[in-house]
Amino acid sequence: MRARHICAVLGIAAAAGAVVFTQSLVATNDAQAVAIAERLIKAVPVDADARTVQLQLDFRPDGRVLQGPPMMAFVATRKGLDGALVTKALFAQRRVKNLPAIGDELTLVGRKGAYRVKLAGYLDWERPARGYPNMFLPPSAVAEIDEEWQDFKPASAEELSPMFRSDAGRNMDRAKPLLLWAAALTALCLLVNTLFLTIESRRLEIATLRILGMTRGGVAKMVIREALALVAAGLALGIVGAVAALFAYVACDAETFPAGAAIGMKGVLAVIAVAPVVAVFGALFALKPAFAVRPLEAASGRAPRKRRLGMIIAFACGFGAFVAVETWGTSLTKPFIPSPEWPDAIVSILPGGVSSFDIENLRNLKGVKRIGELQPLQVNISPLEELKGFGGGVGGRRPMKQYRNALLLASAWLPDFKFSQGDHESAEKALAEGDNCVITEMMARARKLNLGDELVLDAGRGLVIPLKIVGVVDLNWHMVTSRALVRGMNRMPVNTDGPVFVSFDTLAACDARPQDFVKMTHVWLDYEPEFLAANGVFPAGRIVEREIVEALGGAWSEDSEGEIRGNTVRLHSRDEIADGTLAHGSDLVGAMARAPFIFVAVISLGFVAMLVASFESRRREFAVLRAVGATRFQLAKVLMGEALGVAVVGVALGLALGAPLGWLCTTGTRAAMANWGLPATFVVPMLIIAKGAFFSIVFALAVAIPAALAIVRRSIHR
Repeated sequence: MRARHICAVLGIAAAAGAVVFTQSLVATNDAQAVAIAERLIKAVPVDADARTVQLQLDFRPDGRVLQGPPMMAFVATRKGLDGALVTKALFAQRRVKNLPAIGDELTLVGRKGAYRVKLAGYLDWERPARGYPNMFLPPSAVAEIDEEWQDFKPASAEELSPMFRSDAGRNMDRAKPLLLWAAALTALCLLVNTLFLTIESRRLEIATLRILGMTRGGVAKMVIREALALVAAGLALGIVGAVAALFAYVACDAETFPAGAAIGMKGVLAVIAVAPVVAVFGALFALKPAFAVRPLEAASGRAPRKRRLGMIIAFACGFGAFVAVETWGTSLTKPFIPSPEWPDAIVSILPGGVSSFDIENLRNLKGVKRIGELQPLQVNISPLEELKGFGGGVGGRRPMKQYRNALLLASAWLPDFKFSQGDHESAEKALAEGDNCVITEMMARARKLNLGDELVLDAGRGLVIPLKIVGVVDLNWHMVTSRALVRGMNRMPVNTDGPVFVSFDTLAACDARPQDFVKMTHVWLDYEPEFLAANGVFPAGRIVEREIVEALGGAWSEDSEGEIRGNTVRLHSRDEIADGTLAHGSDLVGAMARAPFIFVAVISLGFVAMLVASFESRRREFAVLRAVGATRFQLAKVLMGEALGVAVVGVALGLALGAPLGWLCTTGTRAAMANWGLPATFVVPMLIIAKGAFFSIVFALAVAIPAALAIVRRSIHR
């Protein structure tokens, strides 16, 4: 077996093995689900007569409001406690490393109020399990926490096991198509490179066979046989190697895998199904140069030509896949990064809010340029269109139907948004004069609305309210309204068609609640520029947040029955939300781009075969250079330079092909989500791609340098 064949087999084996190993690891994790559930029941026992309630934990490590989904505490009662006993899994759901100290106060937020409990201790269980208690309070908490408590329903290990199965395999299942596609592309690239090199090295042999009567069909059979043999050998080696690696990995950590290893047959069947397709396509690509061999070339006696094209294409495909994923992910992330025109911060006072008159107590906050009440209300859009796949029952009740809706936002002032239709001055004046509204470009795009059209709302009670559109703004709103807890209030869905800016009077006309009972739950504000520059975004937010709590006297509220309930005040900075969105997007896209980037390293194995073929084609030239005094290292440098040139050309070609491919993927994704009005943004993250290009070239040189030295050392003797 030649070097080119070894490289192809090893590369195909690595690609197939990666798919089999990852899918088998998922199957192995799933196989542990029952055993892990049994451990959970033993480590975190729950009283048979326990009462349970689900609350939100307002936990702020280092004083910073957590970005992302809320941290949920599934609370159960337990006899003999004098405080809160929590599992480490409560904080593991958000990967919090710095846990609160015993004796610290924890803030729990329900639908009716905020409650403070003292942390009494930890239970040593770190794996989150949705729906299973992760906090225990004494039975007296049922009276102190006025929420909808339910009787605890014990579950067996078999009933709890699906929670661990879904958690273990969800991300891998999402990545499986990408992983399989990247593996197939890698195998195809290495196969094509090897077949090109084989055809060139056997050019005289093929020409001789053509003289002796071999037809084009015979040439095709020869190419297809080699392709099938290489793919079959690589497939077998990859599956066997992946299974062996899995069993070795599981054996090294028997405590984590008490049920042992399990082979993911879906992954095995997937690579077996894809392998013949890769072989056929690889052979088809190689048939053109094979058919180009002429019988008369048998008399030429020339050395094989250098064949770089296969490696250039292979490396370009690998790097292009990385560029495409990064471009696609970054382009999709951009519409979710908060627009800078939003106010500097939105403050939530939840769950009950305070009196709207309390806004006067916030007029003279240090460092605040302007502040105003922000009143949210979600109203269904007419005609009603049901949201599919959203919503669920609360407290065991039957799920309510949920419809597409508009998020009405009313305030005393309209921020300086970027208007694409209309202008700020006339829009702000029109909002104050009647039932008018300003909508976002996303809503206008999704519902085909323009300046002067009407947005019709179904406010319930048979009341339909048309709002005239007096402005359309270019505004990224998803993460601001989500992180600031503006959406999903009053049992409405968290999904919405977007914010609609209206006056207080218009919002009140759409609100079915008696206005005497409507509280101020949000305010938004802008900082003084000097204050923000002196303190920074994070410290400035904490300073203003403390001032708001003090100005509101602790932010206690009185409900309709005269009961005093607690609130929790949280300041959500626009720039912190933007940083969190970018970080989360980078993590998600980076995880998806990791697969094609790893396969770039695998494709680099093809440089060995290319350099061997290059040396064979230039053997006489190298012999002459050696005769006139060239050292082995100087000859190796020639091969290294050739590999570097191929890598650079491959990276450039990959960028040229990958960026448009990423744009096409973005366009396709946007078309699939056209009903929600997402814009077709196109962003090429040049810094990330530059880093990827650098490391791709490093991978190529890491393979090419030792290969070149070894080739020269073995082929040229003193």
